[in-house]
Amino acid sequence: MQNKKKLFRTLGIILFSTGVLIGILMFVLMNWATFEAYFFFGHAPADKSLTTLRCPLLMTQTDTGTVNISITNNSDRDLSVLIKTEISYFGAAKLVQTTYPLAVGETRRLSWTVTSENMVFGHLILARVFVNSVYSLPSRANTCGSVMVNLPGLTGIQLFIIVLASSLMCMAAGWGLWLAGSRPLQTDGIIATRAMVIFTVVVLLGILAGCIGWWGLGLICTVASVLLIITVVGSYIQKS
Repeated sequence: MQNKKKLFRTLGIILFSTGVLIGILMFVLMNWATFEAYFFFGHAPADKSLTTLRCPLLMTQTDTGTVNISITNNSDRDLSVLIKTEISYFGAAKLVQTTYPLAVGETRRLSWTVTSENMVFGHLILARVFVNSVYSLPSRANTCGSVMVNLPGLTGIQLFIIVLASSLMCMAAGWGLWLAGSRPLQTDGIIATRAMVIFTVVVLLGILAGCIGWWGLGLICTVASVLLIITVVGSYIQKS
């Protein structure tokens, strides 16, 4: 019985660690792209952040994706809004300026197509959108980025789903096996379980940050992941 529990604990730690490492790699890449976009284009002073800006989560070299925003005219008159879009293109950036009419209360969704032609630094697609202020609407700006992976036969969204599912399934299976082999929890088991909870929260927050473009939160999760790994490995070496 004890050998069976030990096997469950060992397999649980292996599966959980695999899921965590996959998740960390995933959110580091996603947040790296957004982080790189911020410095690639530089700071654009604006009244507010353009929170609706979205880049593809992941892309492959045969994939076609879109950079999207939505803007709403919540003023009391019809407006024409000037939007400046900069997207990486063959190692540089291409600027497009277009004026879009917006009726009172209208919400308009705009998109720009991106492909491997928009790749810079070997693996990144970067974008910045600036919405000029007009009448009572404030100016808004934001940047985003996507990592491009050379995996033929898959689209970016398919790759994202596969990687995300692999991470979550490994962590869930690891949790199940660990708990099955550790009950009732003793002191060491409680400490290990707390560490697993923290790792799970950090990975989920990091992935969420990558999805919505909060590279600041992504950077915090990256640093926290490194410190957690160092702490756990150091604790294991000390006990050994």
